Amino acid sequence: MRPIALLAGSLCVIAGLSPLHAQSTTPASYEATVRRTSYGIPHITAKDLGSLGFGEGYALAQDHFCSLADQIVRARGERAKYFGPGEKDVHLNSDVAMKALRVAELGAEDIGRVPERREWFTGYAAGANAYLAKVTPAGVAGWCRGAPWLRPITAEDVAARSRLVILTLPAFASMIATAAPPAVGATPAAVELPDLGAALSNGWAIGKERTDTGRGMLLANPHYPWVGSNRFWEKHLVIPGRLDVYGVGLLGIPGVAIGFNRHVAWTHTVSAGARYTGYALTLVPGAPTSYVYDGKPRAMTKRQVSVQVRQPDATVSTSTRDVYFSHYGPIVNFPDLPWTATRAIALRDANADNDEALQTWLVMAQAGSLEDLKRAQGEPGGISFVNTIATSADGRALYVDASSAPYLSAEALALYRARLASDEDTKAASARNLMLLDGGDPRFEWVTDPRARDPGIVPTELAPQLERTDYVFNANDSYWISNAKVPLTGFSPVHGREDSPRSLRTRMNVRLLDDPSPSGPAGADGRFSLDELAAAVFSNRSMSAELLKAALVARCQAEPDRTVENRTVHLSAACGVLGTWNGVYDVDSRGAVLWREFITQFRGPDLTRAGKLFATDFDPAHPVTTPRDLAVGAGGHDGVLEALARAVLLIERAGIQVDTPLGDVQIAERGGKRIPIHGGLGAEEGIANLVDFAPNASTLESDGSPVPGVEGSRYLTHAGYRVNRGSSFVMVLGYTDGGPSARALLTYGQSGDPSSPHFSDQTELYSRKVWRDVLFTDEQIAADPNLRTEIVRAPR
Repeated sequence: MRPIALLAGSLCVIAGLSPLHAQSTTPASYEATVRRTSYGIPHITAKDLGSLGFGEGYALAQDHFCSLADQIVRARGERAKYFGPGEKDVHLNSDVAMKALRVAELGAEDIGRVPERREWFTGYAAGANAYLAKVTPAGVAGWCRGAPWLRPITAEDVAARSRLVILTLPAFASMIATAAPPAVGATPAAVELPDLGAALSNGWAIGKERTDTGRGMLLANPHYPWVGSNRFWEKHLVIPGRLDVYGVGLLGIPGVAIGFNRHVAWTHTVSAGARYTGYALTLVPGAPTSYVYDGKPRAMTKRQVSVQVRQPDATVSTSTRDVYFSHYGPIVNFPDLPWTATRAIALRDANADNDEALQTWLVMAQAGSLEDLKRAQGEPGGISFVNTIATSADGRALYVDASSAPYLSAEALALYRARLASDEDTKAASARNLMLLDGGDPRFEWVTDPRARDPGIVPTELAPQLERTDYVFNANDSYWISNAKVPLTGFSPVHGREDSPRSLRTRMNVRLLDDPSPSGPAGADGRFSLDELAAAVFSNRSMSAELLKAALVARCQAEPDRTVENRTVHLSAACGVLGTWNGVYDVDSRGAVLWREFITQFRGPDLTRAGKLFATDFDPAHPVTTPRDLAVGAGGHDGVLEALARAVLLIERAGIQVDTPLGDVQIAERGGKRIPIHGGLGAEEGIANLVDFAPNASTLESDGSPVPGVEGSRYLTHAGYRVNRGSSFVMVLGYTDGGPSARALLTYGQSGDPSSPHFSDQTELYSRKVWRDVLFTDEQIAADPNLRTEIVRAPR
């Protein structure tokens, strides 16, 4: 965390604006005007930051108080108090970790450092509480109505909720809570690694060389859950003369994280860089809570935490656990690397001291130029785990990976490479995406650089970044190919790998951006219009189909019979369906379901290197066009035709046809409706407009009754492909001589209440590829036929 003066001062240095909290006296009351336009979008105007927070907290609570309250229960370490220990002690472990990591205390410390942050968050909490007082817990809209854990919140709670999003370690809650010194005869609790790769995105910034206006354009396309607390909520925040920003933030997080103002627009994609490192600690013989550091013994720190746990008879008991910390961070029960008498594993989080994230977004929201926005990446510098992709009204495009990353010296990186070649634990950890360092060797300490936000992280000046006037983009691979013409090289591997295979989705992103043909997405002139940009992201082209389908069809026509699962499968009908399919995943596409069940039999390296699927291997000199060509069978064994035959049998078991339209089976269940959904998978199908299927893991909100899967399929259930993750907030924006012009969709709707019309209205738009105009100016807002205005007030 930076000194207080730097944080407080950073709000008023952008474009000559006055501080957001600047007033001669503090008003006695909060007051905000909330104008709701079509689809329930709130445009919130206030005279000061506290009242703006009040208006936003009130409006958010109207739509999503359940998710806000649920996350505050989680941050307080009280889930087991209300819901019991949970399956495999998931609630108990979460509470133990939250208390051991001091999440609630960090929230209290965060708001105490900066006056305008306290003003902002106090107002936000007061707004949410005003809604709760108005409707009472029994009248709260949504899935939690009447729950005993619905109660007023505090500014500290708002800060703690924000910390939950920024910190990395809460994702490892079960690994932290179950780590214990070895006991005779005890078996360490089995734990699973969290899915840190679940949040994906596409982000494009297009410069003046490639737009029909000669100004900047942006595609924001985060791929996030459609249920739970990691949904986005759309908002327009205004303090006249000081702030005018439109965009989205995650539920319960004040401010705009992805959005635009009159000068700049930005989006984020999850960075491929490291957010943490592991440390292997050699323990002192006979003392499993002490480790050797620089040749000397060092004792671990013990934090004893107590958690209240609801029992089956509704009584509440207290569970007490000891959680141990090294000077790097908590000891964890890492899969396959348990705490033994000789070794323990600790984690260090690059975001442990990051209390500047929301401050950074607030500075970006005030940016008057691309230089201002770029400067905000370094100061306040609170970008936590994402890349920033931005454009400007004057037609420039910027990529920066300013996410928090461990700063390891060149010597430490060389030593790590040597360990990776010789040490089995290091190899095992690497296979699980953990950089495991020698915790006893001071050379593996993170480097402190005075330019960095916090000690030990890479300063923004050393992070990968690229400014262009044609385009930059990211689709969750590393920084290396942020523009296909100009690879970025020479950066630390903590930011991701260079000269490494790109995902099929990344390759499709480049194909959509860089196709020079007259019929390409940018048209004959090669310059995107807003219509062309919108059409490109919803083109639903499959990279794997474009690379392989023609060869597969030719082969199965030549060999139409294949024996699998002790059955001879006739492939003629399947070949015919794939032959006429255009390789697109629209709701009326016949052949997309068959291709999915074929291509998802391949995974991991099969999709990025030569082997079972591709014949020509990845070539670093041609990262966008390799690997390619369909693999050839040997010795009478043809794995690709066998995969196609298994796909045919699988579809038969599902009770559907090989030419079933995608929209008949790929659906979103919203308020009792089954809404057809277009789009597809990123890794296997290589589609930019990603949809996915995964259980809700962020809140206790139900995401529907479980449905049995079809035997042999990774994603198909007997109720179809039930979409609950993927393209979430989708926005295309272009700057014009008259200012920003944007269209958007929030695919799951603005409200979390199934009885609200705004729970599914935008899902239906998304199904039909119908964009809605973003209303930004007062004239646009006033002209909306569904405009509703509410002035909300409360004593401070």
